[in-house]
Amino acid sequence: MTTHIIPAAANAPMLKYFESQGFNELYIDQESVANQLFGANSHQRLGLGIYADYLRCLRMTTQADLFADTSFGQPDSIASTASRLAQAGANNLLISDSTNSSKQSTPILLSEDAYTEKLAAAQTALAETNTTAIANLTGFSEYGLAGLQSRIEAAHSAGITKIVISNISSKDISIIGAIMVPNQEIGLALDNAKMTFGNTQRISPAFILDTYHPKQAAQKCTQATGSSYVLQLYMEN
Repeated sequence: MTTHIIPAAANAPMLKYFESQGFNELYIDQESVANQLFGANSHQRLGLGIYADYLRCLRMTTQADLFADTSFGQPDSIASTASRLAQAGANNLLISDSTNSSKQSTPILLSEDAYTEKLAAAQTALAETNTTAIANLTGFSEYGLAGLQSRIEAAHSAGITKIVISNISSKDISIIGAIMVPNQEIGLALDNAKMTFGNTQRISPAFILDTYHPKQAAQKCTQATGSSYVLQLYMEN
């Protein structure tokens, strides 16, 4: 059976197209939105205000459930971040176990205790909303299978049932497969060139969060459209 796929989308045409193809859950990936606004392969990071305003605009274009990022600022700001994105129309929020700093290009992995506090704060902020928190576990290469299991248990203890495991490669799949059991809402992120649909489906995740392929398709489309336009200009002259 084919695993449920949640594709990333960075603009209204992508949202509308995916929705027309039967996708009722879409991920507004922060990096894809940054590429949309600042250009492909841009290293400029979005601020919460820009992302929330952009999300609010996209919310008006679709009936699909929208998944949003929360990786802005420090872990202790998660409550205000979660509240703002819920108000902007997010149905689901990815709560990452890493954090980004304006002075640090590489995400910093949180300790399990710090992450547990972050999850609890997010849950408190979302208590009176219809928005659901999803644990986004990004550090498998550092904390291994035992650490992954421990963080999944911490998420469950915080009342979070849906988990996504990201930033992994195909060689990690068989190891992670040891903890994949039926009826658990554990999904995998397809977020790099080392991952394929075939590899991820081998261990039957509950869902696949695909950011890699939509991003690649959007970049190729932009390049092809630009080349075609320039060629047409010269041919007509």
